[in-house]
Amino acid sequence: MKKIIISLLALFALTQAGNAQVSGMNIGYCNGLNGTYPSTSDDYFANASTKKNTWTKSAILLSEDRLKTLAGNQIREINAALASKLNVDSLVVWVSESLDGKVLSADTITTMTKEWNTVALKEAVDITPDMKRLYVGYSYHQKSTCKALATLSIGVPGYSCFMCSGDGEWTDKSENLTTCVEAVVYGDNLPKYDLALQNMSVQDNYVIDNGKLNLTLLVRNNATVTISSFDAVCSIEGIDEKYTAHITGPIAYNEEKSFDVTIEPKAIQTMDPAKRNITVTIDNLAEGKDERMSDNSKTGLFNITLHSYERQVLLEEFTTEKCTNCPRVASFVHDVMNDPEFEGRLHTMENHAGYYTDSFTTTFHNDWLWFFDNVYAPGVMYDRTADEGNATAVSCPSVKRQVYEIVRKALRQTAFVSLKITAHVDTENQKIDVKVSGSRAKKDFTRNPARITVVLTETNLDAISQAGASADIPYIHYNVGRRVNSTWGDVIEWNGDDYTYECSIPYNQDYVMDNLGILAFVHDYDAEDKTKCEVANSAAITAADFTGITLGIDNVKASVKTPMQIFDLSGRKLTQLRHGVNIVVKDGKTCKIVK
Repeated sequence: MKKIIISLLALFALTQAGNAQVSGMNIGYCNGLNGTYPSTSDDYFANASTKKNTWTKSAILLSEDRLKTLAGNQIREINAALASKLNVDSLVVWVSESLDGKVLSADTITTMTKEWNTVALKEAVDITPDMKRLYVGYSYHQKSTCKALATLSIGVPGYSCFMCSGDGEWTDKSENLTTCVEAVVYGDNLPKYDLALQNMSVQDNYVIDNGKLNLTLLVRNNATVTISSFDAVCSIEGIDEKYTAHITGPIAYNEEKSFDVTIEPKAIQTMDPAKRNITVTIDNLAEGKDERMSDNSKTGLFNITLHSYERQVLLEEFTTEKCTNCPRVASFVHDVMNDPEFEGRLHTMENHAGYYTDSFTTTFHNDWLWFFDNVYAPGVMYDRTADEGNATAVSCPSVKRQVYEIVRKALRQTAFVSLKITAHVDTENQKIDVKVSGSRAKKDFTRNPARITVVLTETNLDAISQAGASADIPYIHYNVGRRVNSTWGDVIEWNGDDYTYECSIPYNQDYVMDNLGILAFVHDYDAEDKTKCEVANSAAITAADFTGITLGIDNVKASVKTPMQIFDLSGRKLTQLRHGVNIVVKDGKTCKIVK
């Protein structure tokens, strides 16, 4: 096997790593999380919750291979979680080798707490090497309507949730649910080495020209010894060569860590087949051989394409001068847009709608409130992309870090279309003639016919009366959307895989030409679904790129000679003009320069 050392970054640790002092191990599928009662849209759970004077039972199954790693130890306690204790008068925990068979050990409590209850079994259950299976469960008696069962809405098929209500039959619900119950195992033979690959996500598209495939692995330590390093062995369908990423931990008992892994499967040189499976297996633990390999692998699917284009992210901000909370989020956006990390790859635009309107509001700002679920400001969209399960692409960041993380994630997405913008100012007719041209790397990069939206923006606008802003510091609006070619864009006409789009956008004499810019983005559009309007790629130019005019800002720049002082918007002194807004002080005068 050819081994390739690959750069890897540990993203985060849920707990501090270190040598674990483990006296007892929690064995189950919920990882210590307390869940909620299952949705009553399921008739089974709706009926179970309304019964009176009856028992509700639920259990998980510990498989033979799991029990082998625990052989020689004892189950002495059960952790049972309740989503509610209302109308519950008894809770029984139990262990059995079959759902309807003899109970090996149990105990009952009549004083319960919502969330976790740790109950000692009357007799410890010995785990022997020949055990094939054990069910670990709890039963509660409900006096009346009750939603006490605690479950997670994710399952381990065949193992994580078995249900029985009253005198009914047992039902396997583990396809979609996990019961929040755990066996607590004690002994001198607790497993030492057991990593599990909890989850894996694969980059949607492998681009042959780029040559890199990104994976994210969520790894959990289910045994007592802290693991300092291990390998992620990657096998790709149709390729004999394996790709191995050496990952440094450490990961302690009951700890989860997420890792970004990049491999270079250069053996893939064609789009035949256009999709391939990749299987990742956790192996070669530094401290010893993994004692249970059955949970070490995951398989994912990725698409293959020949080439792509540089991704440029569009960040749209819904804001108004009547919104007292908007300056807080605006400061996040301003910091991100001026960060050298994103130079040339992030475009921002203010839409003045969401919390009343102001003097900068335009018709299309209000039209774009369609993207909301519940209208509010401040709100932010990143490439108009909604997270899976969300009803809208609009969100409100609570901390600046969230904006950074989402922009970085968006920049990792593959761009299958390019944009190049040129603009000519027709001063006689007071309009800007815009041409956008580009190519596509594949024909089906959007669900519906691809559209293009072109926006005239104006930046460096002094606020008129911004709520929530400091009276001592001037509040500035950046890249405000002024005019648009079409609210929902125009359908692109393709010439093979190339396109050229032209439009004319009028401008007002009140606009400051030095501060104007053109933003263009190619996107999907589904009038029936606001979550299916993703931006495929974007581009922007400033007035310095326009033809047909001479900008006053050039004269300002020419006159600014040393000695002078340059500051960013936070008041930090700079050594030179940088992209974004610069505050320049010279001869006792202050001017703003947008680069």
